[in-house]
Amino acid sequence: MSRDQKIYRLTYWIACFILGGTFALAAYIKFVDPAAFVLAVEQYKLLPSGLVKMTAVGFQWLETCCAVCLLAVPRLRRPALWVVLGLLIVFSGAITINLIRGAQITCGCFNNAPDAEPLSWMTVWRNLMLMALVGLAFVAQKRSRPDAGATNG
Repeated sequence: MSRDQKIYRLTYWIACFILGGTFALAAYIKFVDPAAFVLAVEQYKLLPSGLVKMTAVGFQWLETCCAVCLLAVPRLRRPALWVVLGLLIVFSGAITINLIRGAQITCGCFNNAPDAEPLSWMTVWRNLMLMALVGLAFVAQKRSRPDAGATNG
């Protein structure tokens, strides 16, 4: 393995570690107070009331599974990255819709307390940076493979 491939492999691992840790923290906070997270999802006013609880529970478990895969299951890191990217897109869309509506609600991401900081464009920016980290992980993973420098010829 070349020096560049080692650097890409380290970059890939660091990106997965940061994303896994971020999603582990987010999931943990939701499991500590699930009722508060259900309320946070409900306040977005994007789902019929009958789907709110199921969606909140689904997000908790998806975040947990992604965190575990990114941190501890190398064979499932790439699929977990795709799921994380999808979650970030969905979350960013929901946040953007509510910012445009002028809703004064909390994100529900890392703090479910009623006095938590309300949604802002910085929340969207944070998600965009996490999406960029997912992209970096994909590129680094591809370039760290032994066949990355090979040419067909």
